[in-house]
Amino acid sequence: MHQEDQLAWMATGSMELGVLGDQWHLRREHLAWIPAGVPHEMTFVEQGDLISVYADPTLRPPGDRWGSARTLRLEDLAGSLLLHLADAHPSAVRRRQCWLLLAELLAEAPDHDAAVALPRDPRARTVAAALLDDPADPRELADWAAEIGVSSKTIARAFSAETGSTFREWRVRARVHTAVGMLVRGDAVQAVAPAVGYDSVSSFIAAFRARLGTTPAVYAAQARGEVPPVSTRR
Repeated sequence: MHQEDQLAWMATGSMELGVLGDQWHLRREHLAWIPAGVPHEMTFVEQGDLISVYADPTLRPPGDRWGSARTLRLEDLAGSLLLHLADAHPSAVRRRQCWLLLAELLAEAPDHDAAVALPRDPRARTVAAALLDDPADPRELADWAAEIGVSSKTIARAFSAETGSTFREWRVRARVHTAVGMLVRGDAVQAVAPAVGYDSVSSFIAAFRARLGTTPAVYAAQARGEVPPVSTRR
C-alpha cells in the first residue's frame, strides 16, 4: 500500500493482481490503476518487465471512477509514455508533464473488459488456473468437481460469488483473454480459435465479438496500431 496513485503495466509477461479480495489476471494489453491507500499484491505468472508509475492523487484524471482499482486498455501513446518515464529518467518537470498527458489519455480510456477476475476459493482457483493455462481444455464443471473431490455446486457457487460470472461465462472470458494475448502477439485468427477451445473460426469470432464488441482481426490490428479505432465514411 502506498500514498500515491499507481499505474502499472506488464510490458512483457503476465501477472496476477490482488486488490481488496479481488483477483485479476493481466497481460501486456492491460493497464492496472491502483489508487493511493488501496492494499494490493502483484504476483508474476510469466516473468517479464513490470513498469509502474506513481503520482500524487491531486493529479489523477477527473471523475469518480479513479477512487477504485480497475484495468484499462493500453493505447500505444500511453505505453510510449510509460516506457519514457521508466527508461529516460526525465526531470521532475518533464515527469509531471508526461503524467498529465497520461491522465488525459486515461480519462477517455474505457475499462478493459478482457481482464479475468479470479476466484479466491482454492478449489475453484485450481480450476481457473488450469483453464488459463489451457483454455482449450474441454472438461465441464462436473468433470472438474469430480477430479477435485467436491460437488459441482460448490465450484459453481465460488465462481458466481467471487468472479461475478457463472462457470460457463467465466470460461468464455478466459478464452477471450488468452486469445487477446495471442492476437496482439501476431498469431493468426485461424490458429488462435482452436488453441483457445473453439471448434470453428466462426464460433470463436462470435464469442469474441460478444465479449469485446469487435472481431479478433480488427481488435488485433487496432492493438498493433495498424488501423484507427474509429473510421468514418460518407
